[in-house]
Amino acid sequence: MGFSHNTTPVDGLGPLTLGDLAMRSDRAHADHLATFTATEVLHEVFMSNPDHDQEFYHTIEAARQLIREYRTKTYREWRTAYRLWAAAAGYDIPPDETGENAEVADAGDEGEVW
Repeated sequence: MGFSHNTTPVDGLGPLTLGDLAMRSDRAHADHLATFTATEVLHEVFMSNPDHDQEFYHTIEAARQLIREYRTKTYREWRTAYRLWAAAAGYDIPPDETGENAEVADAGDEGEVW
C-alpha cells in the first residue's frame, strides 16, 4: 500500500489521510505476520532441547497459546485497518475477503509434532 501517500484528510476521519490509513494497515499486517515468526522460534527452541521435561513442555505450550491468542487479535486488527483503508481508497473488498466469518489460520502451528 506504499503508493497511497495522499496527504488529503479522509472524510469523517479527522486529520487522518489515506497514507496514514495505509501505514496503519501495513503495520497491523506486520504485527500479525510476526506471530508466525514467534511460533517458529518457539518450535526451534523446543526442538533444540531433546531432553526436555514436562515443565519445559508446559512452558512452551503456554507461550504458544499466548501467541495464538495474540495472533487472533492482530488478524482482526489488520483486517479492520485494511478494510478502513480500502473503503477510503475507493476499493471494493471481494466478499471472500470481508473477514466477517474468517477463522484465523495457524499456518504451520496446527499439527506440529512437539
